Amino acid sequence: MQLRLYKIEPALQPFVKVICSMENNGIDSGLPPFRVLPDTCTELFINYIDNAPTVISGKSTADYQRSFLVSRMNRFMDVQSPAITGLITVCFYPGAAKHFFALPMNEIANEVTGLQHLWKGILVEIEEQIVSAKTNDDRVMIIQQYLYKELKKNYKEDKTIEYCLWQMNCTKGQLSIGNLSDTTGISNRQLLRRFNDHVGLSPKEFARICRFINSLSILKKYPAMSLTEMAYESGYYDQAHFIHDYKEFSGYSPGQLLASAHCVY
Repeated sequence: MQLRLYKIEPALQPFVKVICSMENNGIDSGLPPFRVLPDTCTELFINYIDNAPTVISGKSTADYQRSFLVSRMNRFMDVQSPAITGLITVCFYPGAAKHFFALPMNEIANEVTGLQHLWKGILVEIEEQIVSAKTNDDRVMIIQQYLYKELKKNYKEDKTIEYCLWQMNCTKGQLSIGNLSDTTGISNRQLLRRFNDHVGLSPKEFARICRFINSLSILKKYPAMSLTEMAYESGYYDQAHFIHDYKEFSGYSPGQLLASAHCVY
């Protein structure tokens, strides 16, 4: 499998985390089955060749034709890619996909969603241009042009959500939702509604995932650290809560995850 990263246009950089092409010519069997851990991101996939469908958590993408979204909120996903692959993928920052797909993000959380349901008026045109393009550089340029058009059409600034996400990331999920509500001047109920709409998770659940993601970096950097030390370093109340989150969000204990060769995080 060949992966290549592409430059993101300045207007899209606050919203788009990564743009990547994924190619496999079928000479080998492609990627073995792998598990992707939750990261609160939404990712767009567009096929530019006819191939067998990808299978994500037991669900085939065949019904979605060439284009689909994957929303990785708080559940892991097991992925089986076909031997012949040609994909352009766009990974959005947490809370950013809302500006390109005008629907409440909690409606597609932890789901594979066909893009024909979201971009009804323009998808056929996009896919035709992507398939007929001669290079992946051209395909990436086409996708970014359409993303910019959708951004201009759908973007609605929400400084409160932007501030909350910034605070969550700065504190690695270790903050009181009540304090966040007090600081922003909106009620817990309003905060919940706006997080569900923009992010796809409640503020509490988003904070849990932020803490889990932070712990993954510590796990990789200090694999010899004891579980108790790792739990406290990651902001967990105790080792039991630490292990509980690992089993819920990855399906493994910390030790099993560290030893696994097929998890992506």
